[in-house]
Amino acid sequence: MMRRTLLPLSLTLLLSACVTNPYTNRSQLMLVDEAEETQMGVEGYAQVMAEEPINTDADLNAPLLRVGRAIAAAADKWRAEKGDEPYDWEFKLIASDETVNAWCMPGGKIAFYTGIYPILEDEAGMAIVMGHEVSHAMLRHGGERMSQNIAVGVGMSAAGILAKDSEYRDMALAALGAGVSVGLLLPYSRDHESEADFLGLQLAARAGYDPREGIRIWENMSKLGGTPPEWLSTHPNPATRIQQMQEWMPEMLTTYRRSQKMPNAPLPNALGRGPKAQKKAPKVSRQAPHEQAAGRAVATAQRR
Repeated sequence: MMRRTLLPLSLTLLLSACVTNPYTNRSQLMLVDEAEETQMGVEGYAQVMAEEPINTDADLNAPLLRVGRAIAAAADKWRAEKGDEPYDWEFKLIASDETVNAWCMPGGKIAFYTGIYPILEDEAGMAIVMGHEVSHAMLRHGGERMSQNIAVGVGMSAAGILAKDSEYRDMALAALGAGVSVGLLLPYSRDHESEADFLGLQLAARAGYDPREGIRIWENMSKLGGTPPEWLSTHPNPATRIQQMQEWMPEMLTTYRRSQKMPNAPLPNALGRGPKAQKKAPKVSRQAPHEQAAGRAVATAQRR
């Protein structure tokens, strides 16, 4: 009887945990409440900041803070319109010249790496990337990814019980794991990236930055190379992102024309400045901390 009822019960519980995202109107599986997600972001941010070399150069941090405050104001205003509380924002610059990356943990905890400054070129470029990363937090992609991984853990446990008398049990579990990774988790992650691209352009435009800079950013990123095949990547490839941005641009420019324009200035040269600055070949990080946390959430849920 347990074998017959466990899987339907699991599915019922998962379906009851679906919510509608107020920014996209898409249904999301959410097994983690926002307060818990934000607390995980705060703790994770503190841990990363304790482990990484922080660049405190005033010249390099000035544009990060200037752009950050503009994006934060636009995000908090948008969140207020949706009935959400403002974030407790933090902005840090990590001294790692070989890392082309930036991220925002739940709750508005933002980090940029010195290695991304040459790709961004100016403050408008920084606003595009920051808008994208903040959008992951606003859209609760971290909580959704954790929920998806927890759900996959539940499904695989049920599948193991159902097949435990079979000589093919291990093979079945391996096949289910591979199928889940390619069929569910990675496509959702690509969807997250596309959603954050769209909302991020809107956020940058609301803050007064030209959304057309997004196309230039991804043209620069495409020159770095090393992109895996799109169907096995957690991110859309740069050509896909550029095409999507071109399709969205009329809407983005309408928002931008209504905004109070922010001044744009070139970013200072960040390479070789600060503690432990590196001069290795640029390395593009494919996984942000909110994605890394999703994997750890499965083990945490199984211990509870």
